[in-house]
Amino acid sequence: MREQIWSKLEQLKNKIQNLKEENFEYQEKIANFEQILKEQSVLLQQYQNENEELKSKLEQFAIGKAFAGNAEGNKEAKAKIDSLIKEINLCIATLKE
Repeated sequence: MREQIWSKLEQLKNKIQNLKEENFEYQEKIANFEQILKEQSVLLQQYQNENEELKSKLEQFAIGKAFAGNAEGNKEAKAKIDSLIKEINLCIATLKE
C-alpha cells in the first residue's frame, strides 16, 4: 500500500514538474509575442505617419496643379482655400474672445 502511495506521489511530482516546464515555455512565448507586438506597433505607427505625410503631399500637389492652370483641380483648390479661410476665421474669432 505504501509503495502505491509513493508511486502515485512520484507520478504527481513528475506531472507537476512537467506543468512547471510547460508554464515556463509558455511564459517565454508570451514574452516573445509581446516583443513582436511592440515592434509591429512601432512599424505600424511609422507607416501611419508616412501615410499621413504622403496624403498631405498629394493634397499639396493637387492644389499646385490647380494653381498651375489644371482645370480638373480648380474645384479642389477652391474648396481647400475655402476651408483654409474658414479655419482662419475660426482662429480669429477665438482670439477675439
